Amino acid sequence: MHPGGWILWALCGGLVAISTTNPFFLIPVFASAWIVHAAHKREGPMARSFRTFALFGLLTIGTRTALVLLGPVTRGSVVAALLEGTRLAVLLTVFGTFNSVADPYGVLRLSPRRFHEPALAAALALSITPRTIAAAGRVREAQRLRGIEVRRWRSLPALAVPVLESGMEEAVTLAESMDARGHGYGPRSRYRRERWGVVSLVTATAALSAAVVFIGRLVVHDPSLAMSTFPLTWPAADALGVGAAFLLAVPAFLKASE
Repeated sequence: MHPGGWILWALCGGLVAISTTNPFFLIPVFASAWIVHAAHKREGPMARSFRTFALFGLLTIGTRTALVLLGPVTRGSVVAALLEGTRLAVLLTVFGTFNSVADPYGVLRLSPRRFHEPALAAALALSITPRTIAAAGRVREAQRLRGIEVRRWRSLPALAVPVLESGMEEAVTLAESMDARGHGYGPRSRYRRERWGVVSLVTATAALSAAVVFIGRLVVHDPSLAMSTFPLTWPAADALGVGAAFLLAVPAFLKASE
């Protein structure tokens, strides 16, 4: 799969997620992200990125809903907060899927020379979660061998401190390797351009089609994009909107190899 295909898929999936609070549209987006992750996840810490972002999504829903308790509580206000939290959770899930299926350094290879530094920062940012997960796994295994159980809250510092230290060491190592290669001081290495195959083109086309449907509805203020909470009414949905959301699942039925 061409990295650009995954980038377009993630961007379009994010646009669809933030354009609506209708659960009949958000649930298909979440389901699409889930099955794409299951079909194309890479082995190693990258595969566990999806679960991490999904858990953060659940935390976001709980936090956003709990904030309603600070003010007047009505059924409408609780449902509105729940839907807003769900929208953010779905957005995080889409990003988690992208993190688990795409090579972050593919973004770096795609960037023009003048945007190499911002692309490098983006690639490093995308790789933070997998590297943190891998570091946490190594530290937890080491602590278990020492007889330290890190499931209890009191033992969390025994896990957090070594993970942070490991992250700092990796950052210093990366900076030293970049400096040794003359990053920023000499000509950039040229990579063989990856071609857009059928799978990448179909993935990009399906994702763009989904985004066009929802952005078009957002422009014309389609009421189906938002669920009415004042007064609280049952959300409306149509086959076109639900089908457009499920277009994000198309990559799950395609082979990544081209």
